[in-house]
Amino acid sequence: MVDPLDPGTLALPLSFKRPRGRPRKPNALTAAERARRYRARKKTLSAHVVSLSVHHDVMRERDEAVSQVKQLRNELEQLLQQLRH
Repeated sequence: MVDPLDPGTLALPLSFKRPRGRPRKPNALTAAERARRYRARKKTLSAHVVSLSVHHDVMRERDEAVSQVKQLRNELEQLLQQLRH
């Protein structure tokens, strides 16, 4: 603000031109940091591959467990029918 009685004050430009585009975040990652994180994430995901033999073993055990559950349910149903009669 200019004081008309004080000869030492000058009019300062109070408006400033903003740069184009979206403002940068203070903690933004550089392209190299993003690439490094992407490569590390990709590397850890590739390390979690299960071998085919292990997959087959797990699937076989699951099928056996499902058939055992069916058998136990049938036995339970038969016992419940016996109790009702």
